Amino acid sequence: MSDEPSRNAERVVKCPVEGCDAEKLARGMYLHVLRSVGDGHGEQGEIPDEVSLDDLEEVGTREVEVNYPAEREVESVARLCPYCGVPFRGKHGVLIHLGQVAGRKNHPPNASKVHEPEDFPVVELDDNENIVGVVSSRPAESPDSDVDEQEADEPEAFAVFSKDEVDYLSAVIHSETNDERAKTLLQRPYLRE
Repeated sequence: MSDEPSRNAERVVKCPVEGCDAEKLARGMYLHVLRSVGDGHGEQGEIPDEVSLDDLEEVGTREVEVNYPAEREVESVARLCPYCGVPFRGKHGVLIHLGQVAGRKNHPPNASKVHEPEDFPVVELDDNENIVGVVSSRPAESPDSDVDEQEADEPEAFAVFSKDEVDYLSAVIHSETNDERAKTLLQRPYLRE
């Protein structure tokens, strides 16, 4: 930890549950709704479908004292979420995302606990943060490693299947193993169609 704590002005937002007057730091609202019971909050440990944590009403700011670590091990590569295909900064970025959307938007409730860094492919982004290629499906060697030095997959390494072939393979795998993750992984390229 650094010797001197920092003071930050952080957003304070209103709980999106109608009738709840709670005002919390934006980063704590998810836990507030998750842990609250009744009065529109639903069961403890669940976020009701009708409650959206996107675009929360900001009611002010609060000064918060934060102790930042003097040195932090952070990857400087982009990694993909295995469920929505959105790139995030490093494995910690993906894990934070998985925790925020747990149980929503096609993300399983315990995804942040069951994944290893190898599950998050390293990708190359252009200036507009569009994915231009998969660099590696292995974790970066260290936070300071150069992405260009990592082994890249050749274009021939990826099998190409038609949507009908993917649907067939998915049905067979799911009927044999009842493995939802395998089914989702196979169908991922076609989920947005």
